[in-house]
Amino acid sequence: MKVARLSATAKLPVRGSEGAAGFDLFANERTIIPASVVRDGRVDIGHALVPTGIAICLPEGHVGRIGSRSGLSVAKNIEVGAGWIDRDYRGEIKVELKNLSSHDFIVDAAARIAQLFILSVATPDLEETNALPPSTRGAGGFGSTGMR
Repeated sequence: MKVARLSATAKLPVRGSEGAAGFDLFANERTIIPASVVRDGRVDIGHALVPTGIAICLPEGHVGRIGSRSGLSVAKNIEVGAGWIDRDYRGEIKVELKNLSSHDFIVDAAARIAQLFILSVATPDLEETNALPPSTRGAGGFGSTGMR
């Protein structure tokens, strides 16, 4: 995977350990993720885009998936929102962080904010048909396979 720094202060993604599946992504600038608030019985989830200062070129047949860091999730209620990177995207990677807590969260520059997973992706040709082959489940939806 090719990575370009778009800012002199950008940190390149790193794997936190030899067995890590994802690459840690870093904030390139200080960002405040506003608290969630309840208004008129509805929850407005606080969120912001955090720039990373990098762009990537994914290998053929792959897609990027940005996921939450477990420490931020458990300790601070900070989760990743939109998180897919198509192979042909060449712009800056920005991470949407959602703040599910009632307190503003400050992301410092150079802080680890998310994980980037590189996944194989299938892109089959579509074939229109009038009928699909049968399956055991059929059209059974939510909960149709049972709870236990």
